[in-house]
Parts: sequence; structure tokens; C-alpha cells
Amino acid sequence: MLKPLTRPSTLIDCPALKTKTGQMTLSLSYLATIALSVSLMVFFLGCTQATRHTIDRPFIDAPISTDTIFGEATIGDSRSKEAINNIKTPDLPKGQLTLDQCLTLARKVSPSLDSADQAYMGAMWSRWQAITNFLPTGSTSYRVTHSDQPLTGYSGHDRYTWDVSVSQPIFAGGANVARYLLAQLGLAAADIQKIQAREELMLGVKQAFYGILASERALTVAKTSVVNLSSHLNVARNFYEVGMVPQNQVLQAEVELAKAQQEEITQSRNLVVNKARLNILLRQEVDYPIDIHDELLFDPFPLTLEECLNIGLSDNPEIRLGRNQVQSGAKNVDLARSALLPQVSVNWSNSSQGTSAGVRDANEWSMAAVASFNFWEWGRSKADVEISKVNLNQAVNSLTSLEDNTKLEVTSNYQTLLSAGRNISVAAKAVESAAEDLRMVSERYQEQVATTTEVLDAQTRYSEAQYEYYQALYNYNLAWASLERTMGRRVTKAGLAPRESANLPNL
Repeated sequence: MLKPLTRPSTLIDCPALKTKTGQMTLSLSYLATIALSVSLMVFFLGCTQATRHTIDRPFIDAPISTDTIFGEATIGDSRSKEAINNIKTPDLPKGQLTLDQCLTLARKVSPSLDSADQAYMGAMWSRWQAITNFLPTGSTSYRVTHSDQPLTGYSGHDRYTWDVSVSQPIFAGGANVARYLLAQLGLAAADIQKIQAREELMLGVKQAFYGILASERALTVAKTSVVNLSSHLNVARNFYEVGMVPQNQVLQAEVELAKAQQEEITQSRNLVVNKARLNILLRQEVDYPIDIHDELLFDPFPLTLEECLNIGLSDNPEIRLGRNQVQSGAKNVDLARSALLPQVSVNWSNSSQGTSAGVRDANEWSMAAVASFNFWEWGRSKADVEISKVNLNQAVNSLTSLEDNTKLEVTSNYQTLLSAGRNISVAAKAVESAAEDLRMVSERYQEQVATTTEVLDAQTRYSEAQYEYYQALYNYNLAWASLERTMGRRVTKAGLAPRESANLPNL
């Protein structure tokens, strides 16, 4: 049982020390022995709270290297506005851009990834700040005192004083260890947030990339529909002029052609917007005529639902961050409990006084072992402990909710992936059937054994079948990308890709 101390500090008791009016005198050899012994004691005792933990000082003197060129411009040597403006519009590779090229370039120029890099550097400094709690601290002060009367023991009116003190913490109730472990968890959280930002960026690039491809194919379908309906309108007009069909068939063809032209305008607008979205992610001008390679393909997904769930629960960035918060909550409980324990430190001070700036008239030093303990605070420390426990329970509940949401999201994306994959084959057959139907109805109309309504209906079915096929391809690829984001891992057609580390360069 720890007993509260009656005095905040106690001088080291040594028989060889003789005190007289607050000053200690001893031989020079014994002083050297005492200083050496105390130095060794301070060194070893100062490390008692850190012997079980690896403590590395960050390379603060080395040049800072980040994953993004934004970081290179804002942290490195090129900090001018010209350098920052120049990296906003990097040169794109010549020819059509592939998805991997877009992902690589976006990760290079993304300001969100740069912010994550900056947060990671800040977490490294926070860890070093926590490490300094284990180390001794020193302070010094110099003052001049002027009195209107001659000072006692001195002939002058001015007294110069120079004080130096060093303090080494010995035991802080576990607070220093808790702060260091919290800083370590903060560094791990910053690393997870880098992965989280990267996954969000990759999903955004894939959405814009696949959106462009879907819009291009939809625009092609709309243009084809306009061409077919224009051709049919010409045929209907020719038949009307020779009296083979009534005028209402011409009017129907004109209405359907107008609808097709409106759809073409809408798809053109969607294509421009999707290209603008990708240009922004690549730090290009919003109207840059970007050209991408067609990668809207169907590859069988290599993982089962159970495998996806297991990967999502282990690698999902939000879940990993939630587990980090639970560990941080536990360390905050330890930090709050440290206030219930005494604080022990060793202090050394030296005071030099004199009537001149050299302060060589008198010198006095002392060393003290200080133990302090707040034994009554009306339950304040106990309240801090209980509050930290409540926060820990909330972090556990949040983690449980995250795990449940991740299971649901993985299941939803996986089922969307499967249904879109099945729809692709079904829609492909529907396109073939609709194309053959349109050909047959058009030939029958040429022979005047089919009406304009039948031709227009066949054209509508053909266009809708094409739209549904391309939409199924888009949904499949987008569901694949969304499932990767939820799991926190990239999946190729060959299987699960190796895990990427946020601390390694992205390029």
C-alpha cells in the first residue's frame, strides 16, 4: 500500500554530506563519485518505463520523402507557388490511358493522399514528443536584482544570479508509457488512414473510368439509333409520297427520331461530365480531351463470398481503424489511472551568485529525490477513469457496428457482382435476338407486310437490349471495384493481389 508523503520533496540523505545554513560542503573526490553514481542511476531508472518497448527517434534531419508530388512541393525544397501550380497539370502519357495508368497518376497528384502523408508525418512527431517524456529536462535562468540598500554580505547594490536545474522522471504512474503507446497507436492510425484515402481514391478513379466507357458505349448506341430511325423516316416518307402508307406513320417515325436525338444529347452530356470527373482526379483541365482504353470486360470473380467476408473483416480500413480506437481507449484508461499513483523524479539544481555579470562570488548546488501524490481530489481522478471506460465501451460498440456494416456491404456488393455477371450473358443473347428481330421487321416493312409501329418497336427493343448489355458490364466492373474497396484488398482475375503497404512509395 502506497502512503502519501507529507512533504513534496526530500533531499537525498548521505552521511558524508554536511549541511550548514542550507549549503552542502564535501570533498572534490567524493563529489565526483556522487555525481557519477547519480548519473548512472538517473540513466538506468529513466529507462525503466521503456525497457519493454522499441523507441526510435524519427529521421528528423533527413530529407522528407512523401508519396505524392504535392508533398514534394509543400514539404521539400520547392515550396514556391510556381512549383505547386506546375504540378497541378502534369503531362499525361501519349495514346490511350489504361486504368492502371490512371490509378498511378491519380495517386501521384492527389491532394487527399498528400494530406494523409502530412498526417502521418505529424503522427511521427507526436510519437517523438511522447518519447521525450522519458528523458531528463533542463532549464536555466539568469536574473539581475538591484536594491536601493547595499545587499547583505555584499558591498554593491546589484546581485547577479544564474540558476540551472535538471529533472529526470523516475516513475509517473504509467502515464509516460501510456502516452507513448497512444502515440504508437496514433502512428498506426495515420498509416491506416493513408490506406483508407488511397482506397477511396482508387474507387473514385474506377467509377469515373468505367463511367466514361459506359457513356461512350451508350452514346454509340444512341447515335446508331438515330441513324437507323433517320433511315426509316426516309423510307416512310418515300412510301407516303407514293401513297403506300398514311401520314401518321411518318409522324410516328419523326417522334421516335426526336426521342433518339434527345437521348444522344443526354449521353453526350454524361460523357462530358464523366471525363471532367476523371480529369479532376488526374489534375487536368476540366475539358481536357482525355482518351482511355476500353477495359469494360467480363472476367470471372475468383473468390467466394466466405473468402470476401473474411478478408473484409481483417483488411477493411474502417475496421482496422476501429480496432485501433479500441486499443487507444484501453490505453486512455491506463493514462487516467496513472493519476491515482505517486509521481517520483530526481532533480538537480545549481545556483551561482555574484555582484558582477560573471556570478563567481558564490556557488551552491543541491540534489533531491521528489515524490508527490495527490491523495484527495474529491473523486476527480476516479471520474476521469470512469469517463475513459465509457469511451472504451463506445469504441467497442462502434467496432461491432462497423463489422456488421462491413458484412452487409460485402454481401451486397458480392451479390450485385453475381447478378450483373449473370445479366451479361443474358443481355448478350438479348442483343443478338433484338438485332435479328430488327433486321427481319425492316425487311418486312420494305415489302410492306409490316407497319411503321412494328419497325419502331423493334428498334426500341434493340436499343434497350444494347443499353442493358453495356449497363450490365458497367455494373459488374463497378461492383468489383466497390467490393475491393469494402475488403480493402485488390483482386485480380488470378486471385487476391498482394497487400500494399502505405509506407512504401506508390509509384
